Amino acid sequence: MHIIDLQNQELRHDYVSVISTSVAENLHKDKFGCIVKNTSANSLDLFKSICNEVGSPITEQYFEVSSEDDYFHDVIAHLCLNSAHLDNKPAVLCNVDKILAELTEIDIDILSTPIFEFSSGKAAVLTKKEEEYQLRYNGESINTTTLLHIAKDVLKKLEDIINEIGEQYFLNEGDFLVLNNHRIIHSRTNFSNDNGRQFKSVRLYYK
Repeated sequence: MHIIDLQNQELRHDYVSVISTSVAENLHKDKFGCIVKNTSANSLDLFKSICNEVGSPITEQYFEVSSEDDYFHDVIAHLCLNSAHLDNKPAVLCNVDKILAELTEIDIDILSTPIFEFSSGKAAVLTKKEEEYQLRYNGESINTTTLLHIAKDVLKKLEDIINEIGEQYFLNEGDFLVLNNHRIIHSRTNFSNDNGRQFKSVRLYYK
């Protein structure tokens, strides 16, 4: 993950443009996203500028991050508004390519089969678009009661891989991350409004 540390410096208009361009470019590079840390008091303004540079539309509201349709957006962005709660867990981010390297061909075949029951209907966990795999996974949203044991085992293996090789990042108030939603899996439970942890969250399509 590309880290931009602003060290609480005052942001001029031209510098905001440079940062926004850097974030947009990194969404398509190997790390597939950015974390911006130590923003000044106008973190929301910078967050909006970056989102407007990356894509559209910008939705200025909270949304339920675990909802299924967020998978279809190109970019997910989260601005941390409150990290004061004692249970401040890290964000866990994992590159899809690194996950695939830990899976067997049989695992990939099973995950690519539309047998997994999401709230929106049955679908595959892995899909291939333009020779690249995209991963749709939220363990809490998949109904496993009707799955064969082999499919349940593969899902458990997938979750174990994400927990084992995922990179952990702590977000403080004013920090935000912008992710390529097709190439990065993130721990969604850390982006809820529960227990005082609040995020401004935005879905974007590429311009």
